[in-house]
Amino acid sequence: MTPSKDKPHQVIAWIFIAGLLILRLPFLVGGYIFFANPVWLSPAFQIGTYLLTACLIWWERSQLANFNIDKLALCIIILFKPIQTIILALWGFKQDPLAFPNPPSLSLWVISLGLFLALWLSHTPLPQLTRLSFRWFGSGILVGLIMVLVMAYPMSLQVDKSLLNGNPNILALFSSSFISIFYQLGYAAVTEEPLFRGFLWGYLHKAGWRTIWVWLFQAGLFMLGHFYYITKAPISFWLIVPACALIFGALVWRSKTISSSLATHATGNAFGMTIGFIVASFRL
Repeated sequence: MTPSKDKPHQVIAWIFIAGLLILRLPFLVGGYIFFANPVWLSPAFQIGTYLLTACLIWWERSQLANFNIDKLALCIIILFKPIQTIILALWGFKQDPLAFPNPPSLSLWVISLGLFLALWLSHTPLPQLTRLSFRWFGSGILVGLIMVLVMAYPMSLQVDKSLLNGNPNILALFSSSFISIFYQLGYAAVTEEPLFRGFLWGYLHKAGWRTIWVWLFQAGLFMLGHFYYITKAPISFWLIVPACALIFGALVWRSKTISSSLATHATGNAFGMTIGFIVASFRL
């Protein structure tokens, strides 16, 4: 890419980033706070975010490694957003707009297929799939499990006491959590990691920011992106969310790929409430 074309290219990229941040902050956070989470809010956010993420991947397809996106991360982004819709249907949430085959869920399939075909037909050289990527993904799962154990007690303080009657079926809870990893990869990890630890990280680095400031800034912005927790789950907002953002960012800083943070994010979300619920039950 020649220098004369670089600036317009970056301007359009920042427009996509601005769109993602608008969807996350005033749209999603504002919708949760001011409109009490209407039924259309989450599907609109999920579909819009996935579409803009796909556009950014296409726009930067020749240099995805600069945004911490390797081939494993790319495969996860393409596959697990539509897989999320199938898991919702299998869980019995058939009234959820994003449960397959409800029309909004099909939008995610169209975006996923469109991105795959666009990349395939472009013949753009993509990052290679390496054993190191899978090692970082496995390391991310391990870090996620350790993170959940460390944060189990503060998480347990937010569990609704009305749900704690009787002894929990620990085996059933863990079985559900293992399945939930695949759901959380599409639902939360693919929605948040390419933005906060992928493209935003890469663009700020290109703008001349030192990595430590990028690491801290993305954590602060991630915290703001969960501002709706401030009253209903204050421990999450003030402690768990920023700690997780710093851990996710540290993994990406070290690994240079969001494959690691995708795994940690999904594992933490899948097992966080389960472990918190079990700890809360034994505290009674």
